[in-house]
Amino acid sequence: MAAPTRIRRIWLRGRVTADVNDELAFHLDMRTTELIATGLAPVDARAEAIRQFGDVSDATTYCRRTGERRERRIMRLEWLSGLHQDLAFALRTLLRAPAFTIVAALTLALGIGANTAIFSVVRGILLRPFPFPNPDQLVMVAGAGVKDARNDAVSAANAQDWRAQNKSFTDMAVINTHGSVLTDAGDPEMIQGVKVSPGFFGILGARPLAGRLVFNEAEGAFHGEKAVVINEDLWRSRFGASASTLGSMITLDNERYKVIGIVPRDEAWPRSMMLWTTFGFDPQELAQGRGGIYLSVLARMKPGVTLTAARADMETVAHRLFAQYPDENAHVAETAHVIPLQEWVTGPLRTPLLVLLGGVGFVLLIACSNVANLLLVRGVGRSSELAVRTALGAGRGRLVRQLVTESVVLALAGGMGAIVVAVAGTKLLIKAAPKGIPRLDSIHIDIVVLAVTLAISLVVGVVFGLIPALQLVRPDVAKTLREGGRSLGTRAGSNRARRALVIAEVALSVMLLAGAGLLIRSFSRLMDVDPGFRTEHSVHFGLSLPRAKYPTQALRATFMTNLLERVRALQGVQSAGASFGMPLTPFGFMLTFTITGRPPVRPADQPAASIRMATPGYFKAMGIGMVRGRDFTDADRIGAPKVLLITQAAANKFFPGEDPLGKTIEFGMSEDDNTMGGQIVGIVKDVKQSSLVRPAEPQYWIPYAQYPMTSFNVVMHTKGDPMAVIAEARRAVHDLDPGLAVAQVKTLDQIVAEAVSQPRFYMTLLTVFAALALVLCAIGIYGVIAYLVSQRAREIGIRIALGATSNNVVAMIVREGTVMVGIGLACGVGGALALTRLMSALLFDTQPSDPTTYVVVIMTLALVALVASSVPALRAARVDPALAMRAE
Repeated sequence: MAAPTRIRRIWLRGRVTADVNDELAFHLDMRTTELIATGLAPVDARAEAIRQFGDVSDATTYCRRTGERRERRIMRLEWLSGLHQDLAFALRTLLRAPAFTIVAALTLALGIGANTAIFSVVRGILLRPFPFPNPDQLVMVAGAGVKDARNDAVSAANAQDWRAQNKSFTDMAVINTHGSVLTDAGDPEMIQGVKVSPGFFGILGARPLAGRLVFNEAEGAFHGEKAVVINEDLWRSRFGASASTLGSMITLDNERYKVIGIVPRDEAWPRSMMLWTTFGFDPQELAQGRGGIYLSVLARMKPGVTLTAARADMETVAHRLFAQYPDENAHVAETAHVIPLQEWVTGPLRTPLLVLLGGVGFVLLIACSNVANLLLVRGVGRSSELAVRTALGAGRGRLVRQLVTESVVLALAGGMGAIVVAVAGTKLLIKAAPKGIPRLDSIHIDIVVLAVTLAISLVVGVVFGLIPALQLVRPDVAKTLREGGRSLGTRAGSNRARRALVIAEVALSVMLLAGAGLLIRSFSRLMDVDPGFRTEHSVHFGLSLPRAKYPTQALRATFMTNLLERVRALQGVQSAGASFGMPLTPFGFMLTFTITGRPPVRPADQPAASIRMATPGYFKAMGIGMVRGRDFTDADRIGAPKVLLITQAAANKFFPGEDPLGKTIEFGMSEDDNTMGGQIVGIVKDVKQSSLVRPAEPQYWIPYAQYPMTSFNVVMHTKGDPMAVIAEARRAVHDLDPGLAVAQVKTLDQIVAEAVSQPRFYMTLLTVFAALALVLCAIGIYGVIAYLVSQRAREIGIRIALGATSNNVVAMIVREGTVMVGIGLACGVGGALALTRLMSALLFDTQPSDPTTYVVVIMTLALVALVASSVPALRAARVDPALAMRAE
């Protein structure tokens, strides 16, 4: 086919050169006709056409270029025709080998589908922009702390000054999480919500589903008109999507609020919140100082302002405020952090998700290596076909194109199967993902994910098709035709390629297994951490007392006393108590304090500790032991001498070398003329309050009755199933106050499980990928050894005929597999030591170079390789020498 094509092209070039004048005349006539149609006289039209074409040389060039364009067009058609032939031939060839096609396509579908599923998660969480106008202009501004600015907050006074003094933002809004009890349209229900500045939704650029999202001046004032914006999900689930909801009055925390707007679920932020009310700056709080650090700040940068400029601007403002109010800002960092909203929300997930993406990428590479090996083995059977086509004039490039086309068709078939795997895998990932992972609702298969799947399929088809193609298109034609195609399979280059692919599979498997092993070891050590409290047969629930109904501390204390009396009387409850917040949850607050009898210090040097409240019986119900001193009693109430308990960590930090019992602590926080503080009467064991990973923090416990809070958690330790007493506990709460909602019902086992849910999720996924890689690696080792054994059947038969024992044959075959695996292990360990350092942030009490993990990984892979090599080796040891040599 090559010779006629070249003759045709030569003829075309000659035709172009010979018929220039005819081509020129044709174009002149066409242009003249066009000009006559515009109204010109024939003579004038002819003259104008000649003038437009210029002299004869220009016209000749024009005609030659026209011919060349025609030639290129014909060449493109010929290329497309050849591609069509290659595709048709590839389909026929693959359909004639259904077993090979199905195995290879399924292997690729698994590898590509897993990559697509993980990429859809990465895109949905890390890459997909927020559904707001110019989302790159949205930032969070944090002011306290240096090590982890993302968890930091700001005082109301500093937030107000930031808004007034900055030059980089169109506006700023404060955010304060606030749960409310909704008592309309059904049973009382605790609804998660936030208090925000009036311009909050304007900063986001959110559009209302109905009504308005901007609070007016009267609604934004402190103790102003009560107004609320609700989420579309709450509107549909609680109010039946009724149009009359807009403008109606609803009851939140025993107060009436007007519904002024409904925000679409896709534009609600924070996404988990169901309602938004206004945050008004309390003049008394602003006058008291800047020590209350509890607000988050959202801002939108002005058009044209860069992130660097905004950071410099806020650092200047923070330095100025620090210098102006040094004592009030004593425990606030002398700077401000400007963080893109996307990074603020998803920053902690970047490393684990990228590790998972890299891990599943290794699985794809291992799967592709297996398919490339399959193509190499299959190509051996086609050696005669390739030799005949070469003898008939097919060039090397033509053969490579044909083989690569087959691998691309195979990869595209795998890609189609990968879409099914990706859709199912994505749904499974979303279902299994921990609740704490943000933006799960943004994860789905879209056109970008499908385009990535197509791109991966094409790249896999081309790259991993070239490897066997380049090995298969260099046969010795005469020898191949003479020996019926057997020579190709014994070529050194082809065998080296197979061995290299196996070595690569082993190395990639080592890296994956090392990563999974480190996460498993880390998780095991995390689960061995003592949280400091008992988890079995214990359950808790949360309550929030509306401040409008329980305005005084005395009312709250009375309610708590009555509630615990009823709860402790329930059948099956052995002990019960209550506290402000639960361990391993983000409740509690930090306060500075002074120790009576010690010399006064500057505000900047005052110690600080976490403060929580607890009732008598709480420590017994939680199984938190006393170290020294006494527990709270019913006598520790309002009007009685104020007392405190401290943890062992607080005793070690603030009272080194002395007895803390009897010391008096004073905090600068008060309510209803009730100042927080008291005498230390006992020391309790440390409890993991924020995380199992972090060391126990110094903490003070205050009797709930001496400083009652509106929110608290009730804990019950039971004889049997702890969830069996919840229904009776709900009834006890309802009998005391029908307007209260029991929320956050969880066993203490669930609390611990949720605290480790993300590490468990990452460990499980990477372990699945590693197990899949191990299976694929074993298949690859087995396939290559089995093929090499089949190619050496005559040699093995001769060895057995000359006296070699079965053990000798098995040892020879296993040795060959061991060499490949040994090289792969060495390369893999080196790569793992380098790559696992990137996941050090995911590890707890485990080093990336943990020797135990690497020893287990090496032994596991060595065992798998031994088994995979032994199967074909044992088969080779049973070869009949006469049959082997006769078959050859």
